[in-house]
Amino acid sequence: MTDKIGATALIVGGTTGIGLATATRFAIDGTAVAIAGRDIARGKDALKTLKATGAEAIYLEADVQETTAMEALVTEVTAKWGRLDYAFNNAGWEGIPGRIEDAKESDWTRMIDIKLNGVWRGLRAQITQMRKQGHGAIVNMAGNWGLNGFPHYAAYCAAAHGIVGLTKAAALEVAAANIRINAVCPGAVDSPMLDRMVDHSTQAKEQFGKQLAIGRICTSKEVANLVVWLCSAEASYINGSSLPLDGGGT
Repeated sequence: MTDKIGATALIVGGTTGIGLATATRFAIDGTAVAIAGRDIARGKDALKTLKATGAEAIYLEADVQETTAMEALVTEVTAKWGRLDYAFNNAGWEGIPGRIEDAKESDWTRMIDIKLNGVWRGLRAQITQMRKQGHGAIVNMAGNWGLNGFPHYAAYCAAAHGIVGLTKAAALEVAAANIRINAVCPGAVDSPMLDRMVDHSTQAKEQFGKQLAIGRICTSKEVANLVVWLCSAEASYINGSSLPLDGGGT
């Protein structure tokens, strides 16, 4: 995708899994990439992967629960490269599974603050810069549970549905400013988050994949391909959409 040459991208939650796969795909396409996350050691390791592609890349420490940190990310990216063309709000947390009546309010609040409010904080800062420069494309990670429900993960589903609604509303607000905003909604993805959810059981992932229409779970690279495409000129008329990536569903 040649429109990425000379462009810049910010991947929030970009140090591992889907985020790192997306950052790597951007880098291979010639985009200068900034990855953000809380784990400094993991960030440094991810940076080595990106720089091995030959692209410009930086790691920035940030917590999506802090508004000033989200604003600082955009400030640092634009200070280094002069603009922010693409952003992927990908930070998240799998939460604590359990029945609604047994859930702790602190766990509910934490999920909403990380997954939903984190995207909102990122959007605010990213849109502000993109309005100034007159263009941009943003992709938010919602997940398949933003389109469907799943028992024992009510907080996650609520946050993901919130991201879908936020994406639709924000896209309408900024379309006239030449900014597009979409969401991706993958199902089960072979990633560190899923590993934690199944207690790192390869057998559990394989068994789950066999229940899906396509017979396997999704890869991080497949999600990355969709994110990068949504940011490209090839997707110039797609705005406010929440695209499922579930191999045909269950």
